[in-house]
Amino acid sequence: MDPMVEKKKKKWNSIKRKWAAEVEDEEQKAVIATCVFRPVDKNPYYLHRGAQCVTITDFSDLRENIDQFVEAEAGWLASWIEYLGDKETANKLRETPVEVRRIVIARYNELCDFL
Repeated sequence: MDPMVEKKKKKWNSIKRKWAAEVEDEEQKAVIATCVFRPVDKNPYYLHRGAQCVTITDFSDLRENIDQFVEAEAGWLASWIEYLGDKETANKLRETPVEVRRIVIARYNELCDFL
């Protein structure tokens, strides 16, 4: 086979693999977005603050109330987010609990485009 044709074929295969990986990543994010923004048959997260209790049912509620969370609650929050179906965010929260607010807001912004 002509070396030039072979080179073009390799380049095209590389592009196809990259595109397929990007499509798969977007499909996976769409599934995760549905799980965290529109959870079905999942229990809410109850955030207790003194006599008040805030019920967080989805990622939109979480984004609205993120300033009420403290680092010590990152583990519980990570478990709830994993329960909804987002293991990636849960792992990030467990790894760097001090970044709760930044992690949640970044993930919210990333996933809201997939609804």
